[in-house]
Amino acid sequence: MNDEELELTEEAVEKETSDALCDEQEPVETEEERKARKRKELRGDIVFFIVSFIVIYTIFRIFPPYHVSGNSMNNTLQNKAFGFGIVFFTPDYGDIVVLHGDDGKTNNDDFIKRVIGKPGDVLDITDGHVVRNGEEITEEYAYYDPNSIANGITQHVELREGEYFVMGDNRMHSSDSRYFGAIKKSEMKCKMLFFLWGKK
Repeated sequence: MNDEELELTEEAVEKETSDALCDEQEPVETEEERKARKRKELRGDIVFFIVSFIVIYTIFRIFPPYHVSGNSMNNTLQNKAFGFGIVFFTPDYGDIVVLHGDDGKTNNDDFIKRVIGKPGDVLDITDGHVVRNGEEITEEYAYYDPNSIANGITQHVELREGEYFVMGDNRMHSSDSRYFGAIKKSEMKCKMLFFLWGKK
């Protein structure tokens, strides 16, 4: 055996010895340790699930989902339109808001309408056309069914502190403040932020 072969043999022996020592030094997990590890992993999974649930629940409480039922917001929103709102807001002209019927104004059903008047406003409404504080407002979103007969009746409304006036965009086919009166901020469930579908 020459020197080169002897050197290779010694390297192989050293490698086998080193591998054997590593194998001997690697700790072997006991049954008790395995059970403890599994319990720790399970606790981690449970905590992750609880935290995820709380986060999702909080998001939906602050940004509630809502789907439109009915045609009172045509042509802006179609029946079954779906989107998300926000519960923290200050109502402003043109906002689309969801109402709940705490006092029975909406028969305990959620209604979706548009804010037309704010506290202190004076409104004169004729067949769905609105004059606010002496000036007729331009409402590109408003829809007037050509098959509906206008009656020319004018409503005069003076909004007091804390009162808002809401109307549906489908002016000839909407149950709104023209029928159940002004509402308060507390009767607004949320303001709609955006719609995933069903919005013109």
